[in-house]
Amino acid sequence: MRDWNGLLTQLTPEKAADFRSQGYWAEDRLCHQVDEAVLRTPERAAVVDRGGSTSYVELQRLSHVVAAGLAGLGVRPGDVVSWQLPNRLEVVTLMVACTRLGAVFNSLAPIFREREVSTMLALGAPKVVVTVESFRDFDHAKMMSSIARSLPEIPTVVVIDGAGGDLGWPQLLSDGEARLDAEGPVDAGTSADAVAQLAFTSGTTGEPKGILHTHNSLYYGGRVIVERRELTADGVYHMASTLGHQTGILFGILAPIHLGATMVLQDVWDAGDYLDMVEANGVTMTNGATPYLQDTLERADFAARDTTTLRQVGCFGSGFPSPLARRAAEMLPDVEFYGIWGMTEVGLATSHSPGDPREIVCDTDGHAVFPIEVAIRSDDLTEELGPDEEGEMVVRGPSRHLGFLQPGLAPSHFLDGDWYVTGDRGRIRSDGRLVMTTRSKDIIIRGGENIPVLEVENVLIEHPDVWSAAVVAVPDERLGEKACACLVLRHGASFDLAELRRWLAEKKVTRQFWPEYVQVYPEFPVTPSGKIKKFALREQVAAIATGPIGRGA
Repeated sequence: MRDWNGLLTQLTPEKAADFRSQGYWAEDRLCHQVDEAVLRTPERAAVVDRGGSTSYVELQRLSHVVAAGLAGLGVRPGDVVSWQLPNRLEVVTLMVACTRLGAVFNSLAPIFREREVSTMLALGAPKVVVTVESFRDFDHAKMMSSIARSLPEIPTVVVIDGAGGDLGWPQLLSDGEARLDAEGPVDAGTSADAVAQLAFTSGTTGEPKGILHTHNSLYYGGRVIVERRELTADGVYHMASTLGHQTGILFGILAPIHLGATMVLQDVWDAGDYLDMVEANGVTMTNGATPYLQDTLERADFAARDTTTLRQVGCFGSGFPSPLARRAAEMLPDVEFYGIWGMTEVGLATSHSPGDPREIVCDTDGHAVFPIEVAIRSDDLTEELGPDEEGEMVVRGPSRHLGFLQPGLAPSHFLDGDWYVTGDRGRIRSDGRLVMTTRSKDIIIRGGENIPVLEVENVLIEHPDVWSAAVVAVPDERLGEKACACLVLRHGASFDLAELRRWLAEKKVTRQFWPEYVQVYPEFPVTPSGKIKKFALREQVAAIATGPIGRGA
């Protein structure tokens, strides 16, 4: 059993007492919030997905059954339960069940493939892994079973909707029902200061960072959304972004459950399906990558669709360009649009406020979401900068994570025992609103999806014809950013986009991480210390979006 408490290097008795005294933290866990919703509105729909509607009282029962089933597989407090699932009821059920058991949940995005999943599972060492047989024509059960057999501690693989693995979901439910009837509900009584979530996020070292949230830091992230956006229990909250990412978890699950409201989960993004869900369920709020809004407004039948219940639309990942904001305001005049900035490490950090004018929404990233604090530090992090001075962004507050799975990361990421160094750069205007400028950690955000740059670079450098590689962002009108692979080749070699795709497929890199462009250089511009000047490469490739292949100057 891991010493989770030892990894929570930023959790001190003084900090916990302070956050409790201010009312930010308590002893609630997600399962308690479901139980409270059952007392208030037992028959209200909790989850609507492709399979139908599930009430809060049904979700409560299912979570008890799944908790008992997982306990029967040997899951104990502190054990990790991982899953790789599309947006569906079972994700919510598993999250609630883990909080009953005191288990640590680890939700992986469905786009990840063998290279990423094997690394994450090796780091997380789960007791149980849950997946589907297939999703979007990919055999997840086969991949997961193969990876599980390669791990030092082999987890039980549970498969939903099909064959494969060690156990089917129906059998888990049947075993859980029997155990629940025989022994009663499971409640580990875990402290809200215990680790609740292990989340992986792209890092600059190539290995994903293991982010540790306690019940308190995680669930305050859902509560602050409710308070900032002035959400209500009678709202209906749609989520199409993956529940394998923090945005999906916070906006799609935690905020609605905090209210006892209805969540509507979409497993595959399609603008037409989304509009069907709005009409069928009376969706009042949706949050997702900016291209989702663009796709919706470009539907030929948009004017004929009923969107009168829609009140709020949040965009994240690639900004909110002015032309799109203008068009959205014209086509959905009764809807409030806003941008959000946050991280897996802290949840929602800044957002626009209700009533902010369009120019504020387009030109800034909003105010810090109280009591979350954002500050700008000098490049050496020793001095806090004043208004409109650009520097390193740091953040702190009750929703910030409290440690890393890899404890060696803590000294370089936490400042003064309180501030988290984000790796992003920005400035705070005189009116207190944040303007992000660059991401110094070089992660490319393509349509809301983080591309782990160093990982892709390392795979490219393994190619026998590649001498050096640097992956940089190319501006894209729809997705915000795409990726360009800048390469220096070995003498006499050639390399094009087709070869890049063949190589990354062979190396089993997630397809969404593949660069869309290739630029070949005789040599890279470098700093005096020999580091590649990526900012110079970004400037050079900014104009190549009209053609997928070229040669650098």
